[in-house]
Amino acid sequence: MRIPATTATAVVIVVASSALLLSLSDRGIQDLPVGRGAGVDSATVTVVLPTAEGIAIGADVRSGQRVVGRVSSMALSPSGAAVRLSLLEDAALPANATVSVELPSALGNPFVRLSSPSRPAGAVLRNGDVIPPDRTQLGPQIESALATFGALMSRSGVDQLAGVVSELNAAFGGRGDKIRKLITTMSALTAKAAEHQGEFDEAIRLAGDLSDQFAREEHVVNGFLDAAPRVVALLDVQHAKLTTLLASTTALAATANNVLSAANTTAMIRDTATVIGSLGTFNDRLGTTLATMNTFLERFGKSVHGDYLMFDGALDIPGTLDKLLTGGLLVNGTPISGQEAWDGFLAGGLK
Repeated sequence: MRIPATTATAVVIVVASSALLLSLSDRGIQDLPVGRGAGVDSATVTVVLPTAEGIAIGADVRSGQRVVGRVSSMALSPSGAAVRLSLLEDAALPANATVSVELPSALGNPFVRLSSPSRPAGAVLRNGDVIPPDRTQLGPQIESALATFGALMSRSGVDQLAGVVSELNAAFGGRGDKIRKLITTMSALTAKAAEHQGEFDEAIRLAGDLSDQFAREEHVVNGFLDAAPRVVALLDVQHAKLTTLLASTTALAATANNVLSAANTTAMIRDTATVIGSLGTFNDRLGTTLATMNTFLERFGKSVHGDYLMFDGALDIPGTLDKLLTGGLLVNGTPISGQEAWDGFLAGGLK
């Protein structure tokens, strides 16, 4: 079949114009509007996925075996990627539909599958609806799996795996009973910890409160840390005096221990008993002496002036009381006491 020259020329001009427009624009075939048919309305639904790796604009959106739309655009979101789907108006999917990213084959391009849950709820998906991450899931990433398998099967990975298995075999060899007991103990410990979960939570809460208290009192802690070096420097300056004080305290403690030892305490108590007994005897003798003197003075007062009185008596005063009463007598600068001192004092012969 021959094409007229004018027609062929027109076709060439149209193709060249189209190629020129596409070359001058920064948009490609993948940027052309997708998901729309001639005269068929569509709804735009946004799906929030953890990642959109491998998904291309224009990828199929399927429901069962039917293609119900295309991927129209992608953008970043706080939760990962926001993928916009352009759906046919008659897709008739419930509002709680779930989304999964699947592969048609190991080497195929990923597509988006919309599925109805076992219990559909709400109306159908409408323009502007958003499917959150909790209703989405990603299928297996073949490239990542192959890369991981290749790294594992490389010589270094196999050698490391062999070393791990060898070490585990050496660790577990001949210790089956101990390992079983360890597992049993760990199970019991885990159960016990589960019983006291509330106490653990309370301890964590108290630790949090303590941390908050430290945060509020941070200026006090900082003040202490600033003052601590000065205190240490002062103690260093007073080191010699503190050493002497501690040595003196040690000596005092040793002396007090010797004084308060059993033998010394017994001797002190015995001497104290002797002193108290002597004082008791002295009180008796002193009372008798004072009573006699009172009788003498009473009778002396009843005497008549001008009479002659005859007094015959002796005043026996212990030497210790003599010193207390008279302060002792001095003869030529030498203190004397006792009977000699009283005789000399009464006779007037002491000088």
